[in-house]
Amino acid sequence: MIRISLACAFLAYASAGFGGEDVQSVGHGLPSYAPSTREAEDALSRVENSTQRDPQTAVMLSIVADRYRAQHALATAEKLYRRALVMFEETMGAQHPNVATVAQKLAQFYRTQNSYSLADTYYRRALDIFERTLGPDHANVSAVLVEMAMLYRAHNSYKELERVNLRTIAISERTLGMDHPSTIALLNDLSSFYQARGRFADAEALARRSLQSAERTLGPDHPTVAALLNDLAGTCQLQGRMAEAERLYKRSISILEKSLGPDHPALEVSLNGLIVLYQSQGRKEEAERAIRRVAEVANTRYRGQWTGPMIVHQRTR
Repeated sequence: MIRISLACAFLAYASAGFGGEDVQSVGHGLPSYAPSTREAEDALSRVENSTQRDPQTAVMLSIVADRYRAQHALATAEKLYRRALVMFEETMGAQHPNVATVAQKLAQFYRTQNSYSLADTYYRRALDIFERTLGPDHANVSAVLVEMAMLYRAHNSYKELERVNLRTIAISERTLGMDHPSTIALLNDLSSFYQARGRFADAEALARRSLQSAERTLGPDHPTVAALLNDLAGTCQLQGRMAEAERLYKRSISILEKSLGPDHPALEVSLNGLIVLYQSQGRKEEAERAIRRVAEVANTRYRGQWTGPMIVHQRTR
């Protein structure tokens, strides 16, 4: 019974992406176990030849399905996921978190196969069960919402994408706080979505919220603040507020020069924003100065005088 309980807890509280996806560790469970090829084959043989219908058998079916999915044996993986789902329903009840976890795995599977309808159906089922059994703010709920956002973004389901993003932000604000880095990132992502959809006022409101949070938690001269200033500048520029956009770009550049150095590649993003702004206003001399500045930064990097990973990742327009 102990072995069964541990395996069931793993399925109920942990979820992993396969086939090139990032691992999503949620809840308080154990990490997903990926057996070797031989172990997977032996386990599959034992499970398929067994007449047992219990939670432990369902656990093994799901684990072996994970392996076959990773090996791109998709038909076998799908069959095993479905068997595991039915077995959990029969042995633990249709509303058990283990059912939700396997439903989420099936949704992941169908999402990677571009089967929008099936993926959405299984995500919704997993979400409903996790909400009922674990609570509306549980980490598993957030993980499913994040994956649903990936699905909706890939298929241009903008209304659904906005809905799940707003829900994820609300959960993050309640559980982690308004100024938590994860909340800031979610706000910025939704701001980017609004900007791409031409909803500039909504984009600006979220950009200002994320900027204020970053300033409170990281300080006014942090590189992340500079990145958010650049994004806000772009939103203001798209609304025709050029003077404000220019001021924000220049503040972003000043922060980056002070915190990362005068030749850091992150400067190119804000400098390019200034170039577009100056060119749109016919300010040729200022545009040329900014262009030369970008060239200087680029030449420094190409000469090998700058090394190391990018610290600031900014949106480009």
